[in-house]
Amino acid sequence: MPMYYFHLLDDETLSDVDGTDLIDVDAARAHATVVARELMLNSDGMLEQRWSAWTMSVQDHVGTELFSFALSDYANGDPT
Repeated sequence: MPMYYFHLLDDETLSDVDGTDLIDVDAARAHATVVARELMLNSDGMLEQRWSAWTMSVQDHVGTELFSFALSDYANGDPT
């Protein structure tokens, strides 16, 4: 199974060094959506970050960015 990495970017980068094994890029997109929703629902309490200004970048095992999106797209739990 391919490995995907879910990095968080703002003025700094929180790198996903472990990655997640997922079947394909569609599964990676679904996983990214769940993570984004969780971060936005816990926007004041998780890692002491305000996530709305952050971006998630999803990369494959060689570091190619597959897609990215603003976490603020999930401010109400669903993309706007």
